[in-house]
Amino acid sequence: MVRIRRRFIGLVVFFLLVNLVTGAVLPPPEARAASHVLISTATDPYPWERVELWGDSSSQMINGQEKIVKFSLPRNDKVRSWFPADIYVHDGYSSTYNDYDFGSYGHLKSNRYFLLGYGPNWQNATKPYPVLLVHGARDDMNRAWAHPWDYQTPGSITNPGLMQYLANRGYAVFAISFPHTHGNNLIQAELIADAIEIIKQKTGASKVDVVAHSKGNLPAIAYMSSLNNEWTDTSWMTDYRGDVRKYIAVAAPFKGLDTMFRYYTANTNVIQNNLNSPVAFWEAYIYYVYRYYKRWDMTDTYNGNYFQGQTQLLHNWVDDPEHPIPFNSESWTSADGNETMYDLYYGGQSAYITSEGINQAIANSNGSNGTSNFIAKLNNKGLDPGINLYVLYGYNQVWDYTWWGYPIGEKADDSDGLLFVASATYTSGVTRRGAPLKAKVGMNYNHLDIVRETPALQWIEQKLAE
Repeated sequence: MVRIRRRFIGLVVFFLLVNLVTGAVLPPPEARAASHVLISTATDPYPWERVELWGDSSSQMINGQEKIVKFSLPRNDKVRSWFPADIYVHDGYSSTYNDYDFGSYGHLKSNRYFLLGYGPNWQNATKPYPVLLVHGARDDMNRAWAHPWDYQTPGSITNPGLMQYLANRGYAVFAISFPHTHGNNLIQAELIADAIEIIKQKTGASKVDVVAHSKGNLPAIAYMSSLNNEWTDTSWMTDYRGDVRKYIAVAAPFKGLDTMFRYYTANTNVIQNNLNSPVAFWEAYIYYVYRYYKRWDMTDTYNGNYFQGQTQLLHNWVDDPEHPIPFNSESWTSADGNETMYDLYYGGQSAYITSEGINQAIANSNGSNGTSNFIAKLNNKGLDPGINLYVLYGYNQVWDYTWWGYPIGEKADDSDGLLFVASATYTSGVTRRGAPLKAKVGMNYNHLDIVRETPALQWIEQKLAE
């Protein structure tokens, strides 16, 4: 089927505006306020004490309809049931030669929806600051924080997560859950702004602490830096309101990823197994025939972008001026003298693929809602200087052993099996405006274990308590 020597399977302020007019100092304009409305409350919120469905009230969010593939809805059945039954609008099915085995594709009924989970005993918390947990890509608030070893919610949780760990120690714990598991990070930032405002109203606290994992760090940073003002079509979104005390970034892709452009076989693995991930080409020779994969591709050039949040994650690591990470043997496409490897990364057409390349995908000239040059703009902007930053990252490259006992994971450079350590530790951008970096610690865990193993949970709680 796919002719290649090696297979790699696997594989995630305020601007203080001071104007002097006739000798008078004008105050800065007030930050735009997020608006929200409670839609419903779950009748069976387990494993949370309470789960609410909220909707953003801004017209742009109500009328926004982000494109989504059906399998990018929450995988957890219970979390999915808490969203409106009609939140997914079906537009069509893939055909044999277009997005082969892609399944149903469509759009969100509205960009406004999010879930807010309340941890046990949140009303009787002894700690002064509530905590908001933000999950990553292909994830949800149940799997990420309540039962991190199980994708579906078990009847009895024997291996609880960070939510229970913090709640048992006196914290008022909350978690947000997004309907699009690869969703646009600026849209999700607006929902985080809503969630923080709700938490402040419920608890009476003036500030919250934020703990984010993996891709969830990007919308969190987007809010905490007013990154929405870097694009004209997102400037209507909520500016940061000075309401975050501490930010704990766990396995944060501060400088992005290049996984799908780096590894040809990572793309074929996604297609062969119909995985909830994008690919880096829009045409490929697979199953002995050329087929289009335009809805799986990470650009807006053809059929729109169904993975905007992943496009925003991209960074060219091969040509990074500070820490270049060259191709390794798992990137090689020996059958054609590595032509496919280079065309996949830089754009072009080989015997096997046609790709626009990572640089064009990053620039994404046809994109909207902040899908162009996201990582560069994030690092040029920086967090609000009033936020205390804590960084926790993993450096165990082994993601799994499912391929005949072969250790699967990112090995081109130091990594947690998915994310380069160079990305997870790149803090010069987010601290650009003076946000103090209080701690940066690595542990011998992979990308998932770094937020579910007990020593990691202990470290997070200790930093919150400082």
